[in-house]
Amino acid sequence: MRQYERLDSFSAIWQAGIQESNTNEKQVHFDWRLGWQWWLSCATGTAIFGAAAYVSMWSLGEAVGRATSELIGVGIAGLVFGAFLALGGTLGPGLLLRRWGISAGRWVGYSVLVAAATMSIGVTLNTAQNNSIPAVASTIFVGMILGLSTGLVQWHLLRQQGIAAAIWPLVTSASYTLGFGIVVFFSSEGREWIVLGGMGLISGAITALGITWLLRQDAAIAL
Repeated sequence: MRQYERLDSFSAIWQAGIQESNTNEKQVHFDWRLGWQWWLSCATGTAIFGAAAYVSMWSLGEAVGRATSELIGVGIAGLVFGAFLALGGTLGPGLLLRRWGISAGRWVGYSVLVAAATMSIGVTLNTAQNNSIPAVASTIFVGMILGLSTGLVQWHLLRQQGIAAAIWPLVTSASYTLGFGIVVFFSSEGREWIVLGGMGLISGAITALGITWLLRQDAAIAL
């Protein structure tokens, strides 16, 4: 009799373990809808705001350069381009992340400030070297420092909501580096919209996959 009771008890524990495992598997999922929305908003925003920056940055930079110096003018042009580029790439994602308690204003504002300052410093340093840095090295340098600095402030906002996002700065660094590669190596007069749209598609795809993975991982840990 005791033997049967033990078998019944073991069977109940085994079935409960199977049910718990199945429940956990059902709760862990990728939010592909978020990924698609993130990707499309990045691509659209980067194309629109990037084109606006491209149109205004040179005229503003040249005006400042004539009034002061070439380096200051280049720095202002980089400031404008970095700000508009970050605005286009973070506005849509910032609104999407409100579901996780992240302030859209902080996500966009911090990113714009950091990107503007970093881009200004990057292009100024390149110009100070008389543009002697090879295009590949310059692209990697600007993409890495822009992606890393922006990724760090965004990582801080993600971490505040309990999202394990240690890899996020690496994701943003890869997205900006590859995105700038599109701009540098494929840009030409009259193709700005196409090139900036391509940059948005590439950088948006990388960050969309990254945020989808991070939120999936966060859900798995919470279980």
